[in-house]
Amino acid sequence: MRDLDLFEAIARRRRAVRAFLPQCVDRALIERLVAAATTTPSSCNTQPWTLHITSGMALDRLRVALIDAVSSGVPPEYEVEAAGRYEGQFRERQIDAAVRLFETQGVDRNDKAARAASMLHNFAFFGAPHAAFLFMPPDGGLREAADCSKFAQTFMLALAAAGLGSCPQASLSGYPSIIRAALRLDNEPGKLLLGMSFGYPDDEDPTALARPPRATTQDVVCFHSD
Repeated sequence: MRDLDLFEAIARRRRAVRAFLPQCVDRALIERLVAAATTTPSSCNTQPWTLHITSGMALDRLRVALIDAVSSGVPPEYEVEAAGRYEGQFRERQIDAAVRLFETQGVDRNDKAARAASMLHNFAFFGAPHAAFLFMPPDGGLREAADCSKFAQTFMLALAAAGLGSCPQASLSGYPSIIRAALRLDNEPGKLLLGMSFGYPDDEDPTALARPPRATTQDVVCFHSD
């Protein structure tokens, strides 16, 4: 049970980090964590993921390009169909998570300017020294998207196990042409599924206090034995 206790601790430690320290992660460590993520299971062992990781001047260039585009009102254009509108309990959880984040930032929910400024932090990668972009095959569908999402979760758990933090960001997938241009990904044929900021978390930042509650076991599982 010792391994399970350790895994539970790592899983509970993982959270969406929205403030990072400027310290870069050693390249060898990043490669080790990616190697751990490649153990992710996939349909028919297709392993349909491609990961692009950026830092340094390339990330700075991308940060400027994204903030300029979003601030100028450039609309998102997703290569993978965006999620529909959440309803019922899913919408309630979405609102609750946003309210908790705004409260830690001192942002009034009715302050549109402050909310817009908060949203822009996504495109500054929350100050993270690294960003990852996960691509799925150009002809991939829901099955491949699910496999790639499993890969992302394994990578995030590996990051947490190493004392690092991450934030998966669907918002970044709305600007694939800007990301391709800034990172010179002309030969990447895949579809951009999501982006992710990662690095050493700044646990002193107020946003670290935003911890939305999780559904209980009884809420998410049904057991059948007869």
